[in-house]
Amino acid sequence: MKSDQPLHGKVAVVTGAARGLGLGYARRLADRGANIAICDLNLESAHEYQAEADNLVDGSLEATLASYGVEYLLQQVDVTDPSALQKFANSVQERWGRADVLICNAGGGGDFSRNLPTDLDLDGVQSTFERNLFSVFNTVKAFGPMMQQRQSGKIITVSSFTGMTVLGDGHGSDYATAKSAVSFYTRYLAQELGPHGVTANAIAPGFIATGQFSERLGAADPERLETWRSMAALRRLGTPEDVINVVDFLAGPGSDFITGQTICVDGGIVRGAS
Repeated sequence: MKSDQPLHGKVAVVTGAARGLGLGYARRLADRGANIAICDLNLESAHEYQAEADNLVDGSLEATLASYGVEYLLQQVDVTDPSALQKFANSVQERWGRADVLICNAGGGGDFSRNLPTDLDLDGVQSTFERNLFSVFNTVKAFGPMMQQRQSGKIITVSSFTGMTVLGDGHGSDYATAKSAVSFYTRYLAQELGPHGVTANAIAPGFIATGQFSERLGAADPERLETWRSMAALRRLGTPEDVINVVDFLAGPGSDFITGQTICVDGGIVRGAS
């Protein structure tokens, strides 16, 4: 095993990883030697944004992962469907017999220009919670027993800085509430799984300039982009690598005595938000 491949021979599972940060996590852990299992609702979604497609090797998710010399598994899965996720977990079990790192990345959505607490559409709330909270429940239920049986593993959930503070007049409250619940759920998860040698931590990213963010949000409203940049203590947007570096740490041996935590990767937004 190379000194820079602490995950050699292990298996990392990343949901919602056909593009963006999820794919970034998968690529970094593959570089660390881990075999990679990816699920996504659309395995071709990177081609929706040019900046995301440019990150692929030969325009292919398969070729991208193969370039690291590790084994990989790709499946189209709706993470809001428990039975589909269980089938994915069964495929991982059959292929490798283990899951050492689990990154519950799938989620997203939410309209931050509306969804005030007093004017929530319950159908919309249900959809937001299914994507961002219930999907985490489903993923952990599918893969957690595998880790418990092996008495080891690292679970990383994805919250958001919006789940750590209240923005403006309370807009986007459904998404923020779901992400806040992810953080608290992760604390409970750490207590249950700690005796089995499994850690559970959450990350809470801020405004991260992924390809989708830059093309869909940033380019559409440069003034708003500047507002978001000025909200951070560091006065800049985050890069994908800023978040990937934290996931890399939580997935590796350096975080073995850290569990039940939520790590904000937001450049200090919590400091300045009101």
